[in-house]
Amino acid sequence: MAWLALIPALLWVNRQQSWRQVFGGGFWLGAVFQGLYCIWFFDLHPLTWLGFTEWGSRLTTLAGWLLITTEGGMLTGLILTAYLRVRHPVCRCILFPLLWVGGFWLLQATPMALPWALLEYTQVDLPVMREVAGWIGTSGLVILLTLHAALWVELWSGGRYRKAIVGPLLLPGLIWLAGLVFDERDEKPFPLPVSAIQANLPIELIRSARMTETVAESAYLDPVKEANLPVGTLVVYPEEGVVPDVVYQSRPFENSMMLKLWQLATLKRLYVLVGVTCRDEWGHLYNGMALLSPESKVVQFYHKRKLVPFGEFTPYGLGDFVEELLGHWRVAYSAPFSGGHGAPLLKINNIPAGVLICFELIDASPVSGGFAGEYRRKGAEILLNASNLGWFHQNPFMEAQFLAIARMRAAENRLPMVVSSNTGISALIASNGTVLARTQPFSKQASGTQIIFHP
Repeated sequence: MAWLALIPALLWVNRQQSWRQVFGGGFWLGAVFQGLYCIWFFDLHPLTWLGFTEWGSRLTTLAGWLLITTEGGMLTGLILTAYLRVRHPVCRCILFPLLWVGGFWLLQATPMALPWALLEYTQVDLPVMREVAGWIGTSGLVILLTLHAALWVELWSGGRYRKAIVGPLLLPGLIWLAGLVFDERDEKPFPLPVSAIQANLPIELIRSARMTETVAESAYLDPVKEANLPVGTLVVYPEEGVVPDVVYQSRPFENSMMLKLWQLATLKRLYVLVGVTCRDEWGHLYNGMALLSPESKVVQFYHKRKLVPFGEFTPYGLGDFVEELLGHWRVAYSAPFSGGHGAPLLKINNIPAGVLICFELIDASPVSGGFAGEYRRKGAEILLNASNLGWFHQNPFMEAQFLAIARMRAAENRLPMVVSSNTGISALIASNGTVLARTQPFSKQASGTQIIFHP
């Protein structure tokens, strides 16, 4: 469908004379696409555990969803309007893919961006397309999809009906045939044994006073103590909930849970990557990851760079306004995090690893390849993603979409990846995008701690 879906829209644009009509039509096209793609956003409700009333929770969730749909609608309207203004057929064919890729990249770069609904992830279940992503990047896949639509429309509009009639199916058909004979390349092996821990603790528990160190130890430490993991295994914990309280980077083991995690790493000769709220020597607060090693008490930290608007930081200096507004609903608003800088590689037994926290996974600049591409160029041998998807109350669409993004990111960079999420989906993904092992999402049937392992 992704190969065909834009063709009717471009044919309609070609028949219009008014840019206002085109912008309006493009807006609704983009809004409906973005809205349906991100319908899982409604499962942020209930937010009553944050202090919202029932109606306040529903209205806040609706407002967030409307923001996402409006972003997509405005951008699609602008892209189609610019397409209309170009009259030369060759220029139109060349310009449309560039407008699409550039427009969504600019959206992704804004502080308010939540760029989940991107065309490239529709191709993740085709091994041949994941291989192509390794050659030309996911932005290259988008260019193929949009160029295919633009070329067909220009052939049809130019009266070349016999050539155009097979156009919509020609390139997808060739890809389908290529997939039949495609011999999937061997994946690059994991450079060390890895495991992902999913404790299935609901977000309401993690963010409450009931989330004590005793609960965290029972959910996260005890199962690892009992598991038969080989010496040197990297244990990846999720983004949030494992280490209660703030970790001070200059003295990390004043936090007793951090000390217990280091003792576990030393006892079983494991490497432990864990999500923490950490504060540096200048007092800045970060959503971060901490790497504990059995050889040393030196802790390596990574600070999340791409923060969630309103969840982790308040864009455009609106913090006081939002705090006052939510105060009327008796909601204690706090979005206190600073953004990290640079793309430091963490060294795990001298193996360089790139860390991506939550939706940093989505970042994919058409030039640099995003955060994951930076890591690849710096020499990373593995990608590690820690996430907290519990906010969305185990919505299956969101979980499937997140896994698709992770698979495409691994294939694009030809690097194996570990995904650890507190309520799922957690997965071990080969460098060709194949899922080697995965957990079941949090449910009544999968309510205890799950550990997946790859030697």
